[in-house]
Amino acid sequence: MKKVLLTGATGFIGKQLLNHLLMKQYSLRVLLRDANASILNDNHVDIFTGDLTQPASLINVCENIDTVFHLAAYAHDTGRNDSELAHKHHAINYLGTKHILAEAVRSKVKHFLYVSSVKAVADDESCIDENWDQQPNTPYGIAKRQAENLVLSVGKENNMHVSILRPPLVYGPNLKGNLAAMLKAIDKGYFPPLPDTHNKRSLVSVYDICEAALLAAYHPKANGKIYFVTDGVDYSTRRLYDLMCQALGKSPYAWYVPINIFKLLAFAGTAMEKLLGKQMPINLDSMKKLLGSAQYSSQQIQNDLNFKPVYQLQEMLPDIIAAYRQQQLIVNVLHD
Repeated sequence: MKKVLLTGATGFIGKQLLNHLLMKQYSLRVLLRDANASILNDNHVDIFTGDLTQPASLINVCENIDTVFHLAAYAHDTGRNDSELAHKHHAINYLGTKHILAEAVRSKVKHFLYVSSVKAVADDESCIDENWDQQPNTPYGIAKRQAENLVLSVGKENNMHVSILRPPLVYGPNLKGNLAAMLKAIDKGYFPPLPDTHNKRSLVSVYDICEAALLAAYHPKANGKIYFVTDGVDYSTRRLYDLMCQALGKSPYAWYVPINIFKLLAFAGTAMEKLLGKQMPINLDSMKKLLGSAQYSSQQIQNDLNFKPVYQLQEMLPDIIAAYRQQQLIVNVLHD
């Protein structure tokens, strides 16, 4: 039985990968900063307490480990070159990866799977594949790209099987980030009806990412490779809006706010940020995320590893909504 180490086990993807590995009967060790984290209920999980930013705390974390699934990250990405954020991204996403890699090498780990991000390369309005090599320009993207390069070089130097996944926005029950914010705003009635700009955004389910991680960790063709992973569907933001409305039991609006209004609000928000020195809810960057394209091809992982995504957002939305309602119920109970 392979013994694996999982970092980032309390995160959105990490929690699901932990369950995925246990269901497949892997012997599992997790690295946690807090030994009292809620995942400790399973007797089959070996807990190692340590901090990726403190290399002395990681000594022996990889002893008797065959495979490392490295998911731990600082994922707060505003797209701005904030010095404090840049420091955190460098310390956790780059140096943290460097520290866990050093332990993996010392303990002669055979396989190392790193979950990176599509933000490790620069954005483009066209569909991006693994041949796109433009450098990122955000602190998050820069740190992720540096970590990727380190993983590849350390793997080559030490004859370790290494592979890297670049997921876009990830959906599933208890989803986080921009998709969760969009769902909540639609539910509360303060998300405006969007124009259909026919933009194309790639997504992937958390379950498919877990399957891709297992494939890439062990398949010989994945050694030294980077893969984009998507569900193969191109979603416009208006399509996402309509799907979420339907899943929430709301009728999608037939009208929409004209794009020029969004542009005006975005320009005003960016100007206010420069004047006040703090982030506005709508600015040029958020408008780009809402109405621009972020499309990626996962053809390479399909060709190399025979990866086939199983899920699409529409069929998973009922489970996502059920988990969202449960979270809202818990919040309401706590506030009563």
